[in-house]
Amino acid sequence: MPSPTATAWDVQAAAGEPRAVIRVRNLQTTLGAAAGQDAWGRHGRAQPAVLSAEAVLTTPFAEAAVTDSVAGDTVHYGTLSKALLSSIGSWATPKENRPEASSLDDVLAGIWLDLTGQIVANGQSTPLAAANEARAALLTAEVVRRLTVTVLLPKASLVGEGASLTTTGLLAPQGAVGAIATRTLRLHRLRVPTLVGVHPHERTAKQAVVMDVALDRYDGLQDTYPQLEAFVVKLVEASSFETLEALGTHLARAVLRDFRPHGPLPDNGLPAWYVHVALEKPIAVPFAEAPIVEVRMAAKHL
Repeated sequence: MPSPTATAWDVQAAAGEPRAVIRVRNLQTTLGAAAGQDAWGRHGRAQPAVLSAEAVLTTPFAEAAVTDSVAGDTVHYGTLSKALLSSIGSWATPKENRPEASSLDDVLAGIWLDLTGQIVANGQSTPLAAANEARAALLTAEVVRRLTVTVLLPKASLVGEGASLTTTGLLAPQGAVGAIATRTLRLHRLRVPTLVGVHPHERTAKQAVVMDVALDRYDGLQDTYPQLEAFVVKLVEASSFETLEALGTHLARAVLRDFRPHGPLPDNGLPAWYVHVALEKPIAVPFAEAPIVEVRMAAKHL
């Protein structure tokens, strides 16, 4: 499968500064047993899911503001919420036309299709009409410039606050070849004890480091979040750096060079991901919540 060329930052830059936005945040529901993996990498287990969506509109709420109604230049958040729940609800039971072990990517692609009538793949969002398969859509390019949808599985982590997959992209007008889109796989707030710090007392015992690890421009179709968490935890537990800067850089490089959940890449190449690592030391500064260091790295930075 061709790798996406755009990052989430690229999509935001292409969309431009938003002038009107509709968001649905942290909509709680259930992902049925027909898709996804749990924290141990097992299929076939229903689990809680949290949905979020952000629609950046093409114009401000001119008509909606004047008429004080849900006009054609906006998106009703209640309707958007119902559409999100309806789409993920379809994964409650297996269906004949779906693989036995569907992934979180399949779920997110289905939500995108149900909301927009477009297929998101290979770094593009493409209208079905391009394949002569017209489909009525809740969100269209005439109203929505950029769409971001996230599916978070809060119980799909052994040491953190969950794993999520996000698609963000521009919506392509009917008849267009496609518009840029990208995906991000994220592990949320992994809490791992490790030896880290420059002071003498910090070299005597491990302390907890809280991490977010994201693979932007993610190109995997199968679930890899359990394997990624295991990789990160093992590496961080065994480390003994003095600074978060060195630990974050080491972790980002290791993910790019060595994390291969489905075997070597062709020609022993490097993945297309941008690896984003954010590290916190909650007890390092007594009167602050935590100092934070972030590292963002791609293969070209190695």
